[in-house]
Amino acid sequence: MPTRPCKIPSCDLPKKSGKHFCSWHWLARQSSDIQAGAAKARLAATPEPERRARVPKSEWPDGYRFCAGCQSMIPDWACSGSRCKACASMASHAARLVKTYGIDEVEHARIWKLQGERCGSRKDKPASIRFAVDHDHQTDEVRGILCKRCNHDLLGGAHDSVAVLWTAITYLLFPPAQVHEDEPTTPGTVVAALRAHLEAEQAEARRPAVEPQAPPF
Repeated sequence: MPTRPCKIPSCDLPKKSGKHFCSWHWLARQSSDIQAGAAKARLAATPEPERRARVPKSEWPDGYRFCAGCQSMIPDWACSGSRCKACASMASHAARLVKTYGIDEVEHARIWKLQGERCGSRKDKPASIRFAVDHDHQTDEVRGILCKRCNHDLLGGAHDSVAVLWTAITYLLFPPAQVHEDEPTTPGTVVAALRAHLEAEQAEARRPAVEPQAPPF
């Protein structure tokens, strides 16, 4: 049975197995991390001695152009300038790291690995966006890598104030509407409550998932 074409009307490439789109249009709908990983995989598939800085246009297939970043022929619509959009994005990100934060991709990767490749605050794994570099606005020193919610909403909303964040923790552990007037909320009681809360969360995370029971028939 012949493979059906991509769902995009102007594309006559075959669908990716199990998908509605061809491999290129499917990839374009994935997260920036997945697209960057695909570009790196394309580059790794080309041995270093065979890599070229440019390829004459006469060798480009119709509707494609050569990307030196991943050493691949890429559909025109998936390119940004002389590179594929993934390689262009990675090059832009690398330049911004140096210009804005004074670190290169190697240092960025080192910090990311130290954090377990997760948000440094929430410990979440990457979603569909590139995480943000967080820095001290007083000293400009890089502190780590955060998801946008933590970097912009949490720390940004608190203006990097430990006091504001501490007050928020106290509020969550001792909601004013639920606390008796004679119940103290000293730093010591807050720390004790916080420790108990974290221990309970960790215990819950370690609890094995309950296997669904088969019906008795």
